[in-house]
Amino acid sequence: MTSDDKRDLTSASAESTEASTAKDVHSDQTVSTATKQQQSSKTDSEATTDSVAVSAAKKEAESGTSKETKVDTLTPSQRFRIYNNNIKDGLQNGIQFTKYLDQLTETQDTDELLDSATHLFDFKMDTAFVTFPHQYTASDYYLLFMSRLLEIHEEKGLILTSAADHEELSVTFDALGTQPDFKFVLVGGRNGGAFFTDKASGLHLFYMNLERQQIRFNSKAFTDLFAVALADQPADKKMAAIDTLITFAKDLQRDYHFTADYNLLETDNNAEYQTKHPALPAGTVDKLFVASADSHYMLQNAPAGNGAIIDLEDDLVFGIADAGTQTAPKWVITTTDPKNQISLMAVLLNYDFIRQWYLANRDDLEIQSDPLIFA
Repeated sequence: MTSDDKRDLTSASAESTEASTAKDVHSDQTVSTATKQQQSSKTDSEATTDSVAVSAAKKEAESGTSKETKVDTLTPSQRFRIYNNNIKDGLQNGIQFTKYLDQLTETQDTDELLDSATHLFDFKMDTAFVTFPHQYTASDYYLLFMSRLLEIHEEKGLILTSAADHEELSVTFDALGTQPDFKFVLVGGRNGGAFFTDKASGLHLFYMNLERQQIRFNSKAFTDLFAVALADQPADKKMAAIDTLITFAKDLQRDYHFTADYNLLETDNNAEYQTKHPALPAGTVDKLFVASADSHYMLQNAPAGNGAIIDLEDDLVFGIADAGTQTAPKWVITTTDPKNQISLMAVLLNYDFIRQWYLANRDDLEIQSDPLIFA
């Protein structure tokens, strides 16, 4: 091999080694760049994850869903400020109650009276931080409303009293003394309203619903109380008490456009008191003939035919007749007087023989009350 050939071989070997070294360096640079890109990508991903976690934790803390609730981070001063504000809210609730009660007891405006009463019926005095140990109930506010409405119209006859040892109201009639005494019994469920009830017997004299603007009288309860239980009381005193209730109902009609069913308290001459059974047993009217003869009153046949009438004092005429047809009887009782002032209830209380006849045949003669309210 010549010297030129050796020189060419050495040169080629050097170029090969240099190329290999360059390739290795390029490869190392590529690996390093890829590694850096992976590390950079990982850092960005971790940063994003950390950012999302921080944001979620922040929202969780704000929404109160964190296991360590926000209240745990409150300082004692913050805790006491919250406590103090809760007490203030409870006291303010009590002050609002007193404003409604002031209005109910002092106003002379019937609209304000109804507004304050309806607020008090459902008012909750107690809060989580403030409770009031002495409280009246919605039943008491019904009585207070009734008493105040009569008072605004300068009408007397009802006496409102309070129990000596606890918060409870009741009312009595001035004409009858301290007994019987009455309260309102609230009706639960969707119907609402309240019954005016004799505390001793539990008799519901009438039903009142302020929301539906209605008052309904119960003929059976009035008969049981005034014609039976209080039979020894003078008729004029019993009628004075009953007139107070009629006056209250008329106030509701005039001031608040209530509908009213007076039942056997109705005084209109055109009123027909329908008996419980549309077809009376044979002999029912004949028994009245006998009772009237013994009392020196003359019973006559009804002008329309099937029935009878009795002329009483002061041109008052009591009647019972079949106002239906042969196939559909409808027995009714009527009272007519020149001034449209006498009801069937008044006749029952003032004429013993008619009351005794009515009570003896009561299963058939009982006057119908609203069946949806008085079962």
